[in-house]
Amino acid sequence: MKQVLITALLLFCISFAHGQNPTTMTALNYGSLEKKLRKNDEAIVDEKDMLKPNTWFDRGELLQDIHDVNIEFLRMGMMDSEVKLYLKEPEEIKSIEEDGLSKEIHVYERISITFQNNALTGWEETSVIHPDPLPEALKAYNKALVLDEKGKLDKKVKENLDRLKIQAEADAVLGFTRKDYDAALTKFELIIEISKSDIYEGYIDSVIVYNASLAARNAGNHEKSAYYLERSVEINYGGSDAYYMLKNEYITLKDSTKALDALERGHAIYPDSTLIIFELVNYHLVAGNSEEGMRYLEAAEKLAQDNPSIFFAKGTLFEKLGEPDQALVAYQQALDVDPEFFNAWFNIGALHFNNAVQMYDEANKLEDLTEYNEAKDLADAELQKAIPSLLKAHEISPDDSSCLETLSTIYYRLQMTEERDEIKAKLDALEK
Repeated sequence: MKQVLITALLLFCISFAHGQNPTTMTALNYGSLEKKLRKNDEAIVDEKDMLKPNTWFDRGELLQDIHDVNIEFLRMGMMDSEVKLYLKEPEEIKSIEEDGLSKEIHVYERISITFQNNALTGWEETSVIHPDPLPEALKAYNKALVLDEKGKLDKKVKENLDRLKIQAEADAVLGFTRKDYDAALTKFELIIEISKSDIYEGYIDSVIVYNASLAARNAGNHEKSAYYLERSVEINYGGSDAYYMLKNEYITLKDSTKALDALERGHAIYPDSTLIIFELVNYHLVAGNSEEGMRYLEAAEKLAQDNPSIFFAKGTLFEKLGEPDQALVAYQQALDVDPEFFNAWFNIGALHFNNAVQMYDEANKLEDLTEYNEAKDLADAELQKAIPSLLKAHEISPDDSSCLETLSTIYYRLQMTEERDEIKAKLDALEK
């Protein structure tokens, strides 16, 4: 629903990371970074060095540089000739077919890069200096802040944490594009952790919190999705959609009480949201709370007179309340808005059909033959009323088998053999 947010983040991250002129970037030097990391690993356990704020600040910067060593110059759509300016010729080129498309994988010592029509479409790091440098960088900066009692490093740490956010954001978006939603969630959560630093003075990145919920939902982690959606609505982000999604997460978690609560909270804040109102109506319809559903429908009717679904839902509620005449009026209102509204035509036919069934049942209880024949004739007449509506519904949706089956039953009951044979032929054709 909000995939556009993820796309926007991707564009932002790419433009920030590659806004510099590629020719000014430092050449790749894995050996130098590995040597620096070994030296820093020794420093953070040294009795004296481990107490110096700069030891941990330098570690944070180093880990960020390590994160970028393979990918700092890469961007989607980059031509293979440009990549070779940095990595020279690949060790191997593999040709593959993926999703019906021909692609090439250029294999280097530490990274494999995928091209389609000579344009970069993805990459995979096959050998890394550190398995997960960004969370470790955050730990290092937090340690530096604790040791730096006079706050001399605050400005530099803030600048590097800003960069760390963008690095994590780019990784999160890449995880989304690769459908690795667990990885995306991990990086969105890292950004949330970064924002908890005292340097940000309680700042909350609402977009990141919301996108964490999307990543969690796509990863199948509905508990976390609900958690981040709750945080989103707390900071008033996501609009009525956030409450709708929150309801869905609680339904998935089989917590109908919280699902209803989410909808009612959403309605209180967004009383004009037809999405929320319809969800409340549907909820009460399923729960059998017809009167409560009717209350919300009346609110929806004031907001959207041009929506046939409102009047259709109203008709179904009237049926549940045992008021068929009122239901027919509501279905006709739906048809006044949209004359081709299949559900209204079908329900009008089904209502007359169900009325006729009850009338036949009552007729069968009569012992007097004259009374029985009179009651049966009335039932036949009621059943006849269902035919025009069902035929119209069939015209609108010729492949709807339930409509054809109902017509077949009616024609059989009324001994309309020719019409029933025609309907049976259509049903047989649908089954083939």
